[in-house]
Amino acid sequence: MGTILTRAWPAAALAATWAAASVSAQSDRSDRNEFYLGASAGYISASTDLSTWTEGGFSKLRYTDDGFNAFRLFGEYHGRITPTLRARVVADYVDDASGGIDFTEAVIDWRPIPKSRNQQQLRFGAFYPSFSLENGDRGWQSPFTYSSSAINTWIGEEIRPFGAEWSLRRRLEGFRSNHEIRGFASAFYGNDPAGTLLFWRGWSLHDRQTRFSDELSIPPRPFTTAPPQKLKPFDEIDHRAGMYAGVEWRYARRALVQLARYDNRADPYSFSNGQWGWGTEFDHLAVQVDLPAQLGLVAQWMEGYTQWLTAALPDGTRMPISEHVHDDFASSFVLLTRKLGSTQRLAMRYDTFSYERPAGTAPEFYGDEGDAWTLSYRIEPTERFSGGIEWLRIDSRRDILPMFYSTPAEHSESQIRLQFSYRLAAPAR
Repeated sequence: MGTILTRAWPAAALAATWAAASVSAQSDRSDRNEFYLGASAGYISASTDLSTWTEGGFSKLRYTDDGFNAFRLFGEYHGRITPTLRARVVADYVDDASGGIDFTEAVIDWRPIPKSRNQQQLRFGAFYPSFSLENGDRGWQSPFTYSSSAINTWIGEEIRPFGAEWSLRRRLEGFRSNHEIRGFASAFYGNDPAGTLLFWRGWSLHDRQTRFSDELSIPPRPFTTAPPQKLKPFDEIDHRAGMYAGVEWRYARRALVQLARYDNRADPYSFSNGQWGWGTEFDHLAVQVDLPAQLGLVAQWMEGYTQWLTAALPDGTRMPISEHVHDDFASSFVLLTRKLGSTQRLAMRYDTFSYERPAGTAPEFYGDEGDAWTLSYRIEPTERFSGGIEWLRIDSRRDILPMFYSTPAEHSESQIRLQFSYRLAAPAR
């Protein structure tokens, strides 16, 4: 019965949202519904001697071969069900990993008194936590760079709650004050395996978002000849609700500071449907500031741990690693951006990341540490067409690679990406 519920939850959330959207589309005026279609493709020139992570390799890049690629085709629908109730569904098509058409978000959004000084909001469905100040564009994309930071790459890979989020936004010092505070909290189902990909593959920087039914390849375990196993990051394994909560302060459109904590509350002894539970918690701090000379600053910091407690594989084979995995991870980035006129944008980002076992805890060779630089230029000559070029370099070290996979510990990977994008409907202004 638990397995049935685990598989049915994402489908039920999606079905409820899609049904509400259908009612909205049939019963309300057409101007209450908004459809958006986006497509992106381009050329990749990559330099790495590691295989792509989408095929179970250790590269931190999405693409490791030179050539033309169709990056993403996605559709987004917004529909107003009532004056205070809206539905949103995002679906996309990709051709790597477990490709095809699938959904990334399905949300019902209720704002009971939108013009009050105290603005409450309730979201229900499958959605991203509001942790990212970087990925705020349509389809949870970044308006600054094509490859997300290490933090937001991991959120896009393994963090997707299926549940409800309540928030309260309050304006300070009068109705027209530029100061606002916001508190939010969520209880959710699923996300029990979150942390698995960080442990086996390490951090990564790319633009691929995991969809509801995706199965991601995990690098093969040491001491085995088995092929890469599959990870389903959004499964519910122990039937315990996870949570996150946070608070933020905003000054007009000039500054924003957010502090939050996430805890999937997974039982690290749990196992179901081929998946282990990974108890994963992290703290998060994000800052966005408008600077002089038309510069914008976005910075984010994350620090937490993940744990997995097991003595054997499901077939009874003893694991050749510590029975108690309790590892720390951290990442941060600083991004500077500047608009050139109304159609062009430059952006530069510096990332650091680490994954390590506490000193004195054996074995210590599963660590992952490094940094990355990203430079991006984008131009949007019309509302439908845009393009740009991005350079990305990642320097990292993983001690497990020479010990068990016959490859050096230190790697420098780089990528040049030329991208062209088309959208069928202009974004809302």
